[in-house]
Amino acid sequence: MIVRHFFALILSCSMVFGQAATTVPPAQPAATTPAATTLPPETPVVTIKGVCDPPAADCTTVITKAEFEGIIQAFQPQMKLPQQRQVGTSYGQLLTMAAEAKKRGLDKSARVQVRTKIAVMQALAGELRDSMQEQAGNVTDADAEKYYNDHKANYEQADVERLIIPKTPLPADKDATKGDKDDADKPAAKKPVTAAAKAAAAKAGAKAAPAKATAAKPKTAVVADEAGMAALAAKLRARAAAGEDFAKLQAEAFAAANIKGAPVDTKVPKATRATLPPNIFDLKSGDVSELIPDSRAFFVYKMGTKTTLSFEEAKNDVKTAMKNERMQEAQKAVSEIGTTTLNDAYFGPPEPAAAPGGPGRQPQSGPPSN
Repeated sequence: MIVRHFFALILSCSMVFGQAATTVPPAQPAATTPAATTLPPETPVVTIKGVCDPPAADCTTVITKAEFEGIIQAFQPQMKLPQQRQVGTSYGQLLTMAAEAKKRGLDKSARVQVRTKIAVMQALAGELRDSMQEQAGNVTDADAEKYYNDHKANYEQADVERLIIPKTPLPADKDATKGDKDDADKPAAKKPVTAAAKAAAAKAGAKAAPAKATAAKPKTAVVADEAGMAALAAKLRARAAAGEDFAKLQAEAFAAANIKGAPVDTKVPKATRATLPPNIFDLKSGDVSELIPDSRAFFVYKMGTKTTLSFEEAKNDVKTAMKNERMQEAQKAVSEIGTTTLNDAYFGPPEPAAAPGGPGRQPQSGPPSN
């Protein structure tokens, strides 16, 4: 990745002079004061007294509005005013340090020659990248519409249901039931009961009995191991294919895995091919997928009604996709111009590549983000 060091260098100058540097925020619309827009281009905006090139006894360096805006445009066109002011101050400090370095003959050192060469290479590489991005983003509506028609499947979407069955159950919480059992084994303290209290209790018990009978539901047993969860996953998938409610099945899956709290939402609205595992979007509406395993869980998907975005609705996404593809092609073409070979006797052998599915790699069949 190409890194631009110019602004890091400018902003670090304030640290050299005992001031704290401020990080430039993400790009926002450019800001100017009302008076700045009316100033002519030749107006001095940064003045450094006592510094000039070539050196002189009494001299001043002046940066005009046009020159300063050229600096901003070259590195961060949308920089906000507070950062522009800091750059103005730091740029003056940078000129002062550079002039002093030349005065001491440091510009002729081998290290400066190497740094200058690298800085020029970075500037040229950055300019090439910006040029390629500009060309890649030059997408006409006609080109975009042709791309849309050729890739219309990419702009389908559907409301999908997803079932997640963990592969490994959490250990049963033995201590949670132990306390209740111990309390139940203790003899209850006897208290005198009045006749009125007995009558009220009998009346309340008579009312609660029917409700209690109808409300009683069997609890889902916690599964003991991964083999049990795999067997349960197959059964839940079959029940999903038979038309049972995904929310109910999800609750059973989490209960069997001893996962407390509310289950995850089974609905995945406006899913696309890019957000689903391979081949899932090829299912017909109402179809249920086979079990899709990954390292953490089994997944089951049910396809809902599919719709296709119109060209106008998808235009921005189409142009972005075309820009990204063109940029990748341009970068690939440039990368293939030259081949780099390293001497292993000097650098040592290359480190082995990380195995697929290693740390930081998301499994392809994992749940898409909602």
